[in-house]
Amino acid sequence: MNTEELIKKLTEEFETELRALTNEISKEVSDIQDDSEILQDNGSLFKIKNGNYQYNFEWKKVIFDLPIPQFTMKTQKFSFDIPEVTMNLKEICFDWPKTKMVDKKVGEKPEVTCGWKMKKVVFGKTKIWQCTTKWAPIIISVPEVTMERKCMSTKIPEVTMKTKEMIFKIPEVTVISKEISFNTLVITSIDYNESEENIENSNEKITQVQQKINDLTVAYEGKMKYMQVELVNEQFDKAQSEILADVEPLKNDIEKSIEECKGTITELKNNGAAEQLKIEEEKLNKLIADLQKILEPYQQTLETLNEERKKP
Repeated sequence: MNTEELIKKLTEEFETELRALTNEISKEVSDIQDDSEILQDNGSLFKIKNGNYQYNFEWKKVIFDLPIPQFTMKTQKFSFDIPEVTMNLKEICFDWPKTKMVDKKVGEKPEVTCGWKMKKVVFGKTKIWQCTTKWAPIIISVPEVTMERKCMSTKIPEVTMKTKEMIFKIPEVTVISKEISFNTLVITSIDYNESEENIENSNEKITQVQQKINDLTVAYEGKMKYMQVELVNEQFDKAQSEILADVEPLKNDIEKSIEECKGTITELKNNGAAEQLKIEEEKLNKLIADLQKILEPYQQTLETLNEERKKP
């Protein structure tokens, strides 16, 4: 139901109730009229003489202004580059340092061997103490580093930038006044020369109905004002939902890509692929920065919506 239809519905309900209440006044007047003489009825003043009493009525037009919100949709357009990330399985090869312990000669050391030996002499053989020296190599284990080619397969993010144009319709509210009016009988005075009892009874009934009309009018104004708030919130809630419906899938895709990049970085760290690791960390930082850049206009648009919402 649009604004005009809602106003029409509320007005019809109000006029139906009002008609019933006005008829109560008219019935009270008719009861007086049965035995009365009409002194004046010109569409604005209505006077009746009944015995020694004269009832003076006035057809009064009740008017009040109802604030009605009107919406104009302002188009807001902006464009930005969106990263599109695809994860491709790629083989990465890099030199991996490997250390092994190798025996190496670093010098020599003397080894002396002594013992008794038989030696020929002129008169035969004799036992002598003799020592001999040999030079033995000094061997120690030293670390030797060699570069070994290592290959691994992992998913590497490939980022391409695509320009996306966004168009939003932001509601702007202007409030116009709609005049609501109706006619009702209002008793202005009663002229009398005798007892007040009958006059007071009739006057009390008419006054009670007048109070009901006043209460009905106040309730009607309250409904219209509540409707105004509901209409404003409905329009702005709709605009906000459209913005969030547009940005959420985009935000979720980029956040998913960020998590995938983090997974790739962890795998590269574990395998010591330092050179590729640096490249992927730069990609990750750029993705995070791009996400913030993309969200900024959406956040500004939502702030603008909230400001417009408060205006009425």
